[in-house]
Amino acid sequence: MTTALKPALKPARTAHHNSWTRTKMTIFLRELAASQSVSQAASAVGLSRQSAYKLRDRLVGTPFALGWEVALEAGITQLAHAMLDRAINGVEVPHYYKGELVGTSRQYDERLAIWIAANPWKVGRHQLAREYSAKGFDELLARIESGPLDWTDEEAGREGAEALRRARTYQGALEGWYGSNA
Repeated sequence: MTTALKPALKPARTAHHNSWTRTKMTIFLRELAASQSVSQAASAVGLSRQSAYKLRDRLVGTPFALGWEVALEAGITQLAHAMLDRAINGVEVPHYYKGELVGTSRQYDERLAIWIAANPWKVGRHQLAREYSAKGFDELLARIESGPLDWTDEEAGREGAEALRRARTYQGALEGWYGSNA
């Protein structure tokens, strides 16, 4: 008389302290937007820079990958504002005589202004990242934390099929961008 052994049930996988959770992904993206440093953002959630790049590479074409680009777009936007400010307002240059400040003058970099005027599309990363950053980084982070981690055909909300088409186009562009950064 033989009895069939029941297969052992696998316990539900719990997140380890050293693995990515949705909350860690969200905190990481907020820190990346603020610091523009993958190392600093990963450190803020107790993980490594390499694990962040591996996660991004694994989630190409997902809301997380878009969140990464939107976070970096925030830094590019800050840089663009600083460049525009320097091109328009110049830089104040102090003048000293015998070690004492005697005055200042304003110096303008015409090459910077010419480059910005000739290359407006180069001031930023990706058009879809710009669109999402304009619509709301917080909405994207909320989706990463509690919504689906991939784009679905059922997403007919605000943009429907157009959003899905752009997301898939974006995924193709990201695959070209994401060589080996780890």
